[in-house]
Amino acid sequence: MYLRRVWFKHTLLGLLAVVVLVAAGMFWIRYFNPFRVKPADIDTKDWILFVSDRSGNPDLWVIRPDGSGLRQITTDPSAETDPAWSPDGRLIAFISDRDNHIPQLFYADPEGRRIQQLTVSVGAKEKPQFLPDGKHIIFLLQGQVLLVDIEGGEAEKILPPFELEQQWRNTFGGSALFREPTYDPEKRIVYAVQRTEGGEALVRYRQDGADHQREEKGTEEAQHAHAPGAQKLPEPIIGGQEVHIALSPDGTQLAITVMGNSQIGHAVALYNLVTETIQPLWRGQGDLAPGAVVWAPEGTHLAFEMWRIKGEERDRAGIGVMGIGDPEPRLIVPGNAITPTWSQGGTSLVYVKFREDGKRDLWIVGADGSDARRLTDGTGDNYAPAWSPHPGGQK
Repeated sequence: MYLRRVWFKHTLLGLLAVVVLVAAGMFWIRYFNPFRVKPADIDTKDWILFVSDRSGNPDLWVIRPDGSGLRQITTDPSAETDPAWSPDGRLIAFISDRDNHIPQLFYADPEGRRIQQLTVSVGAKEKPQFLPDGKHIIFLLQGQVLLVDIEGGEAEKILPPFELEQQWRNTFGGSALFREPTYDPEKRIVYAVQRTEGGEALVRYRQDGADHQREEKGTEEAQHAHAPGAQKLPEPIIGGQEVHIALSPDGTQLAITVMGNSQIGHAVALYNLVTETIQPLWRGQGDLAPGAVVWAPEGTHLAFEMWRIKGEERDRAGIGVMGIGDPEPRLIVPGNAITPTWSQGGTSLVYVKFREDGKRDLWIVGADGSDARRLTDGTGDNYAPAWSPHPGGQK
């Protein structure tokens, strides 16, 4: 009996030691993982990252502007979508459903040799974007805005905040849905497009609830404004039937495109994040309306989808380009074209064009509308292009 008790005691202690070691190992891997993906010391200049199902399922591929260098980056039998570059072009973020068929956030080196999962929660993740610091990724989880540090830690929901979840539900009659978020981690301000009862609106939410003047003064009143009780609902800035936004390269302005505003109709404008004022750039003429918008790297031009709106009907009109001081945009690519993205030098754009079979190809065109040509060869469905911001020649 004595030997049995000794054996049982030592067995129990051994099992406890194993549990402790496993838990410690999991903690160490999660927060101090030496195998964590490191930024790649390779020149990704003129790498165009995109999604293609030419291998049988959606995977990440790269191609160069002259059509050379076509290469598959991910080879998992699951679906990989929504690729995005880090600001220095040395990491990529994407969505994959390889974990129990639930779309999760991953990041990797640009060659896909080392891949790491960043989220594990239920619910579909989508549209990841690196913040300018290159250390955080903002993404959507079923219309909610979350932020995660690529060095480890749990994702933080920044819109709507947990503390105000019930208040939001009571105010909006359910879960508020957002897209195209941008976030300033220092000021703790998030801008996003929010779905509303009458369409969409650009909104601003200050996580600490402080107004602009109090933040600047840094007084005792400002400290009081940061208290949880001072938090409030998002502030609408401008709305319409459809709204799109994009953060400028220097982080000081938002480009805004609006369809169907009750007062100004269709328009392109800039929102100054410092003065919190709107500068109109162009008011749509006739049935032309602007859609999804992107900045040129030097911050002097915009490119956006163009649409023709006739009553309740809308058709794709092509790709428009507009200088910040121009009186109106130029339609550089007419027809069934979407999702423009700029080259690093701002001299070219890659975009997606639909084929007669309903699938898509990547095309490239000069910023002045010259030399439009197809990049992909008509094999499979090719979409979601992202041009590397890597300046080249850096190690």
